[in-house]
Amino acid sequence: MLSTVENFFVRLLRGTVIATAFVSFVVTLLALLYAAYAWCAPDPIPNVAGQTTRLRKATDPAELFKELFPPESSVVKETAAPDGIPYESGRRSDNDAFQEFNKFLDIALGGSFDNAVQFSSWLNGNNAVPFRWPTVIDNKAKLDDSNIELLSKSLLYDYAKRLAYRAPAVKAVSKVKPYSNALDALTAATPPSRAPYFLTWFFEKLQGELRVIAQEFQEERNQRIALRATTPFALSVAGGAFSYFIFIMFLFLLVSIEAGIRTLASVVPVGSLHKMSVHSHSPTIDDPPAPAGSQA
Repeated sequence: MLSTVENFFVRLLRGTVIATAFVSFVVTLLALLYAAYAWCAPDPIPNVAGQTTRLRKATDPAELFKELFPPESSVVKETAAPDGIPYESGRRSDNDAFQEFNKFLDIALGGSFDNAVQFSSWLNGNNAVPFRWPTVIDNKAKLDDSNIELLSKSLLYDYAKRLAYRAPAVKAVSKVKPYSNALDALTAATPPSRAPYFLTWFFEKLQGELRVIAQEFQEERNQRIALRATTPFALSVAGGAFSYFIFIMFLFLLVSIEAGIRTLASVVPVGSLHKMSVHSHSPTIDDPPAPAGSQA
């Protein structure tokens, strides 16, 4: 029969084995779940259409006025507050933006573009305003703002509307002599297209913001690639933890068998074993007869 000390250590060993086996099994499951996630998680998808608020902020005419006019000018102060003009998604023609730009020029400076053909050539001609964007974030198959060509048309129309809305503020400083240089810079012909600066400024800001969005998207892709690269390591951890689980359960089985054998041995009485031993040596008819003179 196991002694008290032996029982204590057997129970301690069993508890340790069970606890470590449970931990290793949990680690195995977690490592497998992580490996499945790292391998099967979806790749990032560009969402330019969801960045319109950010793009509108980058192309806000207020930013243009801050760049050209002194901070103390009335046009900068008046345009500091949001204009409240909602964004209208959808396909827009060059003529829509052309009309809005002419409203701005007429109210602010008393002028206009010469003709729509010249305006269209600045946008689509051989010598158009430089405008490039990373193709990785462009979905040309879509007919919404995911298509950057269509998005740029919508944002150009939006910019023209907001510029026309700010036209009275520009008109208020158009006759202030210290601001004449700023007004000249606003409409200055900008190479290589020779388009007015307020038009080329829009495409420069939009192009720059799209490049930043593309960089952020590339970082997401790199993180996704790095996550997938951890799959072999997670599988190795799962394999090691499961191997330890098998080993510790085998050890638990050996301990249980040893304890069971010792317990079973302690159940059989010692006297029974002695009687069985004596009975096994009693004389039988096959034993040879005892010598003469010996006691029976």
